[in-house]
Amino acid sequence: MNRHVVTVIVRLSLTFGVTIVAFMLLLDPWRGWEADVLANGFDLMGLSGASRAFGFQILVIPDASTPFLATISPSCSALAAILAFASISLFLVTGDPKRRLLAFAAAAGLVLACNFLRIGMSIWVGLRTDVNGLTVFHDWVGTAFGLLYVLGGFTLYLWVLLPSNRQLLQEYTNARGGT
Repeated sequence: MNRHVVTVIVRLSLTFGVTIVAFMLLLDPWRGWEADVLANGFDLMGLSGASRAFGFQILVIPDASTPFLATISPSCSALAAILAFASISLFLVTGDPKRRLLAFAAAAGLVLACNFLRIGMSIWVGLRTDVNGLTVFHDWVGTAFGLLYVLGGFTLYLWVLLPSNRQLLQEYTNARGGT
């Protein structure tokens, strides 16, 4: 095995390892924070039927159904995607650290905002219907939306990270001596 292969294996191991360990350490406090942000957001909008968080659960009191607790499960949290973008920025991608940080911040911001929107929409459906309505919306629309915004975050990440065609053309022209 040559040095390059070992470097790649180490960088991949760090990327996966740090993401997994950080996810395990941060998961419960992060989900609690997400639940608090969502409940406070519902309270600010005057939707008192979902304005109380208990750990990583939000009490949902529908207009015409039995109250229930909506749980922000590990797979519903934005944490995994955000940590993945962070680890990729730290260990896999090379180049200007400021550009990597900006790409991470853009992708993480998009994923976080869209995830709040996805969970918020699911809870809103639960407020208007019941626990079954929330579940169906979450499982179908929420999952599709989740996939799309993670792909959108990755696209934004690459767009911010990679140089523009104009910059590449300038570098090419400079390398050829300005001809």
